Amino acid sequence: MTKSRRPNYVIYAPDFDPDSGGAIFLHQLAHALGQLGEDASLWPWNVPSRSDTRKHLRRIIRNPGLLWQTPVGKLLRDPAMQTRIATHKDLRSDTIVVYPEVTLGNPLQARKIARWLLYKPGLKDPFQFTENEMFFRAGEMSDLPEVTGGAEDLFLWRRNPVYRDENRPERKGVCYMVRKGHEKERIPETEDPAAICIDGLSHEEAAEVFNTCQIFYSYDEATLYSQYAAICGCTSVIVPGFFRDRSEWVASHPLGRVGVAYGLDDLDHARQTRSQVQGVLDAQEQAGLDTVRRFISTTQAGFSVT
Repeated sequence: MTKSRRPNYVIYAPDFDPDSGGAIFLHQLAHALGQLGEDASLWPWNVPSRSDTRKHLRRIIRNPGLLWQTPVGKLLRDPAMQTRIATHKDLRSDTIVVYPEVTLGNPLQARKIARWLLYKPGLKDPFQFTENEMFFRAGEMSDLPEVTGGAEDLFLWRRNPVYRDENRPERKGVCYMVRKGHEKERIPETEDPAAICIDGLSHEEAAEVFNTCQIFYSYDEATLYSQYAAICGCTSVIVPGFFRDRSEWVASHPLGRVGVAYGLDDLDHARQTRSQVQGVLDAQEQAGLDTVRRFISTTQAGFSVT
């Protein structure tokens, strides 16, 4: 009796972008799977599952294996992660393909699909799922229970080491971020011409701003920059609008339970618990690896080959 081979993983991903949470998560998943002993690779967005063999006919005749052994396309990757780009050999009948929610349908024609909800489907972009998919969510707010039946947790956190408190003697001024909070009414504190908007800044530039300013306001209620600001010594404040109160917000954003104020009436809490943020993020990193281990167990069992 022949032993069944273990399915591999192909993650459908864009170029790595240090400012895109979705791109970071997808590349981190490939890295984490590899670190845990799984065969995982990244498939660049918009690359078809099969090359145009007519275009490469002469090359294939000279070396029939060339098509299957070379990377399917170019992809920017994070040199700090151990990842590789998929080849056509990686896309097998037993391969588990991971698509984010923004990928429409099944472009790689995979038989086994793990759909990772990194943002709530339909809230910003259209979505199109297929039959017999397994669903995983980056957080409670990313789930669509009426469609998924309740997705399992799958998240990864890695604190960027550039964020640290440099203990500079004088802090002054305000900085802020808009991002997904662009529809909110602006507060006077961020309308001051001297207020610094960090949207679009590199992590190094944002860390510099956080180490010089006193207060950081975020119109985006679901960004890790709120924690980064606190680590750098800023008083970190969420501009409310999507939730009724702090307790409802924390229920959907548990990382914010310390070091971050929900509104201007919550500043004392943010300042008094700021020193706890680092420990919370360290614990979250370990919790994230545990969700990857459960992801492996669930998909290997659910997509098992007889």
